[in-house]
Formats: sequence, structure tokens, C-alpha cells
Amino acid sequence: MIARPPVEAVLLDAGGVLIMPASEAVLSILRAAGARADERLLDRVHYLATAVNDACPPRDRGRYLRAFARGCGIGDDRLNGVVAELGAAINGPNWTRGVPGAVEAVRKLGALPVSVGVVSNSVGVVAGQLRRAGICQVGPGPGTPVAVVIDSALVGIAKPDPAIFRLALRQLRASPERAVYVGDTARIDVDGALAAGLRPLHLDPHGDCPDPPGRHEHLRCLDDLAAWVSAHGR
Repeated sequence: MIARPPVEAVLLDAGGVLIMPASEAVLSILRAAGARADERLLDRVHYLATAVNDACPPRDRGRYLRAFARGCGIGDDRLNGVVAELGAAINGPNWTRGVPGAVEAVRKLGALPVSVGVVSNSVGVVAGQLRRAGICQVGPGPGTPVAVVIDSALVGIAKPDPAIFRLALRQLRASPERAVYVGDTARIDVDGALAAGLRPLHLDPHGDCPDPPGRHEHLRCLDDLAAWVSAHGR
């Protein structure tokens, strides 16, 4: 086993790790098409559709939406219409619902002797989404204070470009070999973190990851993150 230096910085993805799309519009679309869906199913199918997309690079939003709809029970006869509606409901500004356990998980992480930040491919709104969900913000606020929130639309760099991770690390004054990135996609988050020299931790609650076992580490539950960091920290 390769000896690794202790973790001193933790960077988190937002979508799929801390926040999910608001459920009302998505459930309305699915139920109108005959699906028996609830929030738990939406969250489950998000990770499944993400894995389907990861398995067939390059990633494609349409493939994700089709896998999402099928996972919710939409048949081929209604697929195209439902996918078109989901495309409007599952977009950047609508990722406003906190992932179950995210508030407490980030609070526990913030109590550890590590720097914490967020790096997200978003549309310029992720800092406000996280703040309104009571999860985290830079400085005082309703959630846990973090050192930085990087939004790809505001910095002009998007994952998996390693430059966006390096930007966050510079602001944290942290070295990549002592940093971990927690994300929910293999091709965007894991590959990007590896390219930047960070240790990726793939949030994969249901074991959907299409990559070979041992290629990277996995986290099955966000509630386990603080304990993992404590075990690998200073």
C-alpha cells in the first residue's frame, strides 16, 4: 500500500454530494407520465444515471436524462417527451434541495483540523444555493463556514480541468498531495482530481461506479466523511 501524507484539506463537489434538484417539478413530470416516484427514488436514480454516463465517455447530458427517466420507470413510448421536460427541471438553478445528512456532515467536517472548500461545475449560483440550504458559506451564515466556494461559471474553468482544483488549493494554501476531493462522478470529479494530484473520494452510495475495483477510493455514505477524514488526517 502506498503511504500517503495526512489529509489537511477537503474539497467537496456540490451537485450530487451536497445538493440535489428541487423535487417538486421533477416528481410532477414523472407522475404525470405514470411513474410512481418519490424523493428517495430521485436520489437513487441520480447516482445510477451518473454511473451510466460515466461508463460511456464523453459524458452527455441527454444520456444522463434518459437513464434518469428510465430508472424512474418511464417507458420508451413516453421517454422523449419526459426527457425534454426533465431537461428544464434538472438544471443548474434548480439544484436547491439539500442532500439528506449534508448539513450535519459538513458541520462535523468543519469541526476537524482541516481546511474545507467547495469546487462545483455550476452556473454562477452555487454559493447562494448552499447558503440557502443551510449547508455552508464563506464566512458567517446559516451553515458551516468554509474557506472557499469555487463556481466554474464565475472562474471560467470547469472540471475535469485540473486548473479549477489548483485554483481552490491556492486559496486554501494547501498542497494537492494533502488534499482530498469528494465528488459523485468518475469522469468529471475523480479524473479531474487525479489530474490535479488530489486524492479522489467517490461518493457512490449504491456501488454503481463503472470503474474497475481499486482504481480509486469510494465513500458509500456522506455521514461517514468526517470519520474517514479523521482516520486519514493529522
